Amino acid sequence: MEIPDVPLLRNYDGDYNVMIGGRPRLGINAEDLSGQFGEYFGAPDGEGVLVREVNSGSPAEKAGLKSGDVITSLNGESIRSLGDLREKLAAKNEEKTIKLGILRNHSQLSLTVEMPARTSRHSITHRTNI
Repeated sequence: MEIPDVPLLRNYDGDYNVMIGGRPRLGINAEDLSGQFGEYFGAPDGEGVLVREVNSGSPAEKAGLKSGDVITSLNGESIRSLGDLREKLAAKNEEKTIKLGILRNHSQLSLTVEMPARTSRHSITHRTNI
């Protein structure tokens, strides 16, 4: 089965990675951590969300998030998977700032992310899921 090409739609600022469906986005490409892979990064119980890429100009980049960081909490609530992160971000969609707990080089840090204003415009993301 061949998948048809779908044209990319840009959002209000010409970027591809900030919003989709009106929900705030961090502007990262990430994956679940588990088991030995998670333990390698020092994630609690070997679980968390590994940041693979931070998109240029995104809220995550502005907050100082870096590729290789592991997201372990959002506003003090544990993050064990991408599903957790999506769910907690959706629940915080009216908040202007969120605090991410991260691991960087086996050290815990806290970053404050300024979230973009909510919009009803829809756009299709080019590179990110969160």
